[in-house]
Amino acid sequence: MKLLWRMGLVALAVVLVYWFTVPPTRVRVQADSWEAAVVDQVWHSRSQGLLMLLNRTSVVDRLEGLPVSDVTIKRERPWNATVGVDIADPDVVIRQGSKLAAVFLQTGRAYAVTEASKSWNAVDVSGFPSASPAFLSASLEYAPLCCQLMQHRDQLAIMGISLSSSMGLAVRLKDGKTLILGDSANGVSKIERGIAVLGMPAFKGKEVTIDLRFDGQAVIPGTP
Repeated sequence: MKLLWRMGLVALAVVLVYWFTVPPTRVRVQADSWEAAVVDQVWHSRSQGLLMLLNRTSVVDRLEGLPVSDVTIKRERPWNATVGVDIADPDVVIRQGSKLAAVFLQTGRAYAVTEASKSWNAVDVSGFPSASPAFLSASLEYAPLCCQLMQHRDQLAIMGISLSSSMGLAVRLKDGKTLILGDSANGVSKIERGIAVLGMPAFKGKEVTIDLRFDGQAVIPGTP
């Protein structure tokens, strides 16, 4: 009798494993449009393992770093499955030529994408590293500052945003002025100081450089 119970328990365990799990290599992941490339690279960057639970929690865990908004699962016996994934739009897309980095600020991740939707908050830059890993790293670092700049795009009349080893991030304005922001820290304070200087009558119509890298200050070379 004990042997029969043991055999029954083993059979039940096998059925449960078969019913609720699937080998990751037998899972086909689907996503729409630009999402497909990002979802695919994140999914396959995780260790495969022998089996995975086929439920929403397990799928979201494997896509850690992506803001997953919806998951659909279709089981196809004997041991295949199709998983559909939807993710939220990126907070900002850093664009330099043909290179695009979709940045998710909440999760602190940046991913290379091949296309950008017209509805996205896209920021054109220059001077960022050309190598993909370095470009993604720089995009992630300066994305919050770029978002803050875009909130004041019209007020500042921004012409271009560039990065250099000597100045860090700098912004060219339509009236010929340049704002040197330096690193990505204290972006709100730097922008507020820059706007304050731009509003001063003494600098109206002058092509000056406003250096905002020094804490609490706005330095204008060539002025007393």
